[in-house]
Amino acid sequence: MQLINLLSWLPGHSGFGSYVQRVVPGLDGLRLQLGIDGQGALLTPGQWLPQPPAWAPGRRMRVLQRYSLVQHGLNLPALLQSHGIQLDQFEAIYSPFFDALLCWPDVPQLITCHDLTPLVASNSRKAWLRYRLWQPRHCQAATRLIAISRYVADQLVAFGVESDRIEVIPNGIRIQRPPLLAPSSQDLVALARHDVNKNLPALFRGIDQLQRQWPQWSGTLRIIGRGGRQTPLVQRLRQSLPRPEQVELIDALPQAELMALVRAAMALLSASTEEGFDYPVLEAKAEGLPTLISDIPVHREFHEGSSLFFPTDDDGTAMAGQVRALLGDGALWSHLSSAGLDLARSLSVDRQIAQIRDQLAALGAS
Repeated sequence: MQLINLLSWLPGHSGFGSYVQRVVPGLDGLRLQLGIDGQGALLTPGQWLPQPPAWAPGRRMRVLQRYSLVQHGLNLPALLQSHGIQLDQFEAIYSPFFDALLCWPDVPQLITCHDLTPLVASNSRKAWLRYRLWQPRHCQAATRLIAISRYVADQLVAFGVESDRIEVIPNGIRIQRPPLLAPSSQDLVALARHDVNKNLPALFRGIDQLQRQWPQWSGTLRIIGRGGRQTPLVQRLRQSLPRPEQVELIDALPQAELMALVRAAMALLSASTEEGFDYPVLEAKAEGLPTLISDIPVHREFHEGSSLFFPTDDDGTAMAGQVRALLGDGALWSHLSSAGLDLARSLSVDRQIAQIRDQLAALGAS
């Protein structure tokens, strides 16, 4: 029997939540997560729904939820006992999060590291301290760790994890719609929270140069993502543009509206300085949408030959030039669309799930 630890799943939409919704339905095992009553729940695959949990009704548990500490507010041995389950019935525990169940160190555990961004481009000292001081305990408790890129695997080794305990399993994607065949507008889109690592100032430098060098550009850059510590800076940068109305800041959208905006754009932009994978770039490629992205190691790892790369710290000239090239060169647009789609086809969710199953089977047999 396997246990899937979902206690760190937060309410609302997030990249982590999307990962759970793609991967967990394909895995066997009891699902452990927080119920609507703020208590632990053990659900069979048939009982479980791939929907984010609600916020707990009690203040104490909500605080634990917010900081991914739910396991420390639950009596997990009593929860097992109430279901008539003995701990030694579990062959392995899997977490799609960077969290092991610290109370059960004797059960083989497979946990997932999506990134170590808080150590390099943190939005708060609290997040930095949590990763620096607390995450090593989870790394020690885990038998094996999944890294979603070679870049993250290298970071884990530098963090002190032995390389032979790490397995690189990239994110997968399902192609759900016919690919775009040509651009329908001059619009640009970026899916990015207002966080330090998303490097939104670089996008504004690029748009500033584009507006000055190519005033006939008639599109709109739509930046879709939650506000944060950098929101005041982002708003100032928008107002300082020659034509601020060509940039829209959108907090969130329903999935159908979001996808419609993405497919209506000419290209997706990502200026991140630090990512573990950057899933929105792959999502764009699954739609056949060209991508202009920052020249960082994890982008090079996956997107060499199927994206255009620009520096993270120039004056915006490179990004502006790439947008102009796409505007004037239909063959370039078609090449990036086709090459990106080929990459998306090579990174399937089914393959990702199969690799996770193999890791769990190996743990159970050890």
